[in-house]
Amino acid sequence: MSYRYRISITVITVFGTSALLALSISLVLYLGLNQAAETTRLLWADQSRTLIDTLQNSLAERLQPVRNQALWVAEDVTDLSDPKALDAYFFGVLAATPQVTGIAIITAEGISRRWSRPQRLAITEDWSQKPWMQDYLKQSQSASGPGWRAPIFEESTDSTTLLHDIPLRDSAGRFIGVFAQIVSVRDLSSYLSSAHTSTGVTPFVLYNRDFVLAHPSIGIGNSDQPLQTIDEFDDLVLQRIWTPDEDAAFISAALSDTEASGVFWGDRYYLFLYRDIEGFGPLPWTIGVYLNTTLIENDQADNLTRALLAGIAVLILAIIATLILGRRISVPISRISRAANAVNAGDIDDLAPLGASHIRELDEAGNAFNSMIIGLRERALIRETLGRFVPEKVASSLLSGGGDIPVQQTQASILFCDIEGFTKLTETLGPVKIVTVLNAYFSAMVDILEHRGGVVTQFQGDAILATFNVPITDPAHATNALTAACEMLDEVSINRYDDVALKMRIGINSGEVVAGAIGAKGRLNYTVHGDAVNLAARLEALNKEHGSRLLVSESTAKQIENSGLIQVGETTVRGQTHSIQLFSLERYYPRTEIKE
Repeated sequence: MSYRYRISITVITVFGTSALLALSISLVLYLGLNQAAETTRLLWADQSRTLIDTLQNSLAERLQPVRNQALWVAEDVTDLSDPKALDAYFFGVLAATPQVTGIAIITAEGISRRWSRPQRLAITEDWSQKPWMQDYLKQSQSASGPGWRAPIFEESTDSTTLLHDIPLRDSAGRFIGVFAQIVSVRDLSSYLSSAHTSTGVTPFVLYNRDFVLAHPSIGIGNSDQPLQTIDEFDDLVLQRIWTPDEDAAFISAALSDTEASGVFWGDRYYLFLYRDIEGFGPLPWTIGVYLNTTLIENDQADNLTRALLAGIAVLILAIIATLILGRRISVPISRISRAANAVNAGDIDDLAPLGASHIRELDEAGNAFNSMIIGLRERALIRETLGRFVPEKVASSLLSGGGDIPVQQTQASILFCDIEGFTKLTETLGPVKIVTVLNAYFSAMVDILEHRGGVVTQFQGDAILATFNVPITDPAHATNALTAACEMLDEVSINRYDDVALKMRIGINSGEVVAGAIGAKGRLNYTVHGDAVNLAARLEALNKEHGSRLLVSESTAKQIENSGLIQVGETTVRGQTHSIQLFSLERYYPRTEIKE
């Protein structure tokens, strides 16, 4: 729907702003300035709440990703037997959080491996004999999750840092070490200073109300090593935070969770706003700002005259400013509109990024649009580069590798299935019909497999080869493989595919496989190799001899608790001296005529 008559943003901005401003000035002049000072202070109370909330949000925005990354690493890293093998992984982790200056892994035996920027150094040291290491490991082992520790001074870097760590455990829940991240106090001060650069506003963070943890002058005029007390710190205004001239009750009464106080310094009045917060270490932090908000009392008549002249001047300037502002708003919006039309037309390859804007909302909208374009291009890369040989969800998880899939050697569960009597069925239905049947059948089977975490690596005629736990990690791969097999058998037993009833046989085996992309340049196939794969195919074929629908190897059965699997026989495997026990579920092991 489109309106016939439309008004430009410039017109709305000029007339709307001018009208509102003129009304406001008229009301102020009408009411007078008898309560001007009190009104100003009440406005400060409202702005103070926003100011202190913004400071807390900035701090959380800076430090919360550190905690999130620790949780992600603790879930992803379950083996520290070879810390050097994790170098590429942890350099990537370090790149994801620029606020972190260094990370380290300390194994349960006290062996550390540290990664730092920007030199991309990885250093291994034996800390097992350090007196404090055993106590640190014991504390970390008993920790229930990630946490911040007290600020520490590092002689090696000559700086005070914040330490965040989280215990690491293997897939069985056993403690294997600690993942630690370092955040520089100097960097934290620089970040808060850049995020709160308003004239006359000085942000700060106190540790346990006595020590200066973050301040704009840390790293410039004041040292960050070690933490200085408020009295030692070179900020005469901040030194008076706990000995104010007044409690600023006119503001603190309006702020339920923020304290306020004020000090007079000559003809200046400094207002302190501060709040205690927890969650960043064993002792609370005090975040706050102080503002130079000098209030000068003048004669009411003089104030009224000045207000009248200022109001007229402001009104004129506002009209000029809104003309400029309207132009600055309309131009970026027009750019976004044109770019959106280009995206709608599918032309994203040559689309230039939207430029920055001094207007925050428009700048955020432009950044969000640019991020969307990057995401669309990445999805195109997934489909074009990796989608040739793996499903898209697998390709997405491997995109961080730049389109390359590394070879993996790991434990996995292999599911191999085949349609019973396929050769005869092909002769009966003919080539066109059999393709339609297979497409319907494969669609249903793949949906079940992917729902249970399986990845179809090959279609071999009427057969399907699916893997669990590779390339997507799945600790319950054996259980999920068995569940998928049961759902597939049940699906085939009750449904028809292009009006054709089918029967299938499945073999499942768990063991070590080698997985990777095989093929020629420009045409690759992601597949798995190993005896475990061959045995799964053999189990599927053995269903003919047993008259069954499902056979599961001993190695898979051992990994599944309360599965209802029963031993139904054994078989020999070429190259192995011991026979392999066979398992099945009673409902899939009928004593019926063997199918050829």
